[in-house]
Amino acid sequence: MEENTKNSELTEKELKSRMRLFKQALKDETKKDKLQDSIEGSEVMIRFEIYLPTKNPDKFVDGLYLYMNDEGTIMSAEYYLKSSDAMTVKPLGEKEFKVVKELFQDAFSLEIE
Repeated sequence: MEENTKNSELTEKELKSRMRLFKQALKDETKKDKLQDSIEGSEVMIRFEIYLPTKNPDKFVDGLYLYMNDEGTIMSAEYYLKSSDAMTVKPLGEKEFKVVKELFQDAFSLEIE
């Protein structure tokens, strides 16, 4: 639990630092160019949203977000639940992800040219 808190604090600290950098880049074209030139790489991720069947859709709807790389491999997944007043998104744990990946890996095809 303590490690999780430390990680959350580090994440918040780094996000604030990055946002300051991004805001500076928006105001200064030289800083923007320098930032963009320093990016080491990127990866294409496609998100599929799966709407799961629900007995009472007036109460809530739920589903999965599947994140697939440009090779067509599911890399991560999240479960979501939307009610009339809120939405919660939860990353799947390792065991849950394994089941979802096995079930849906061949359900979608991806072709990028």
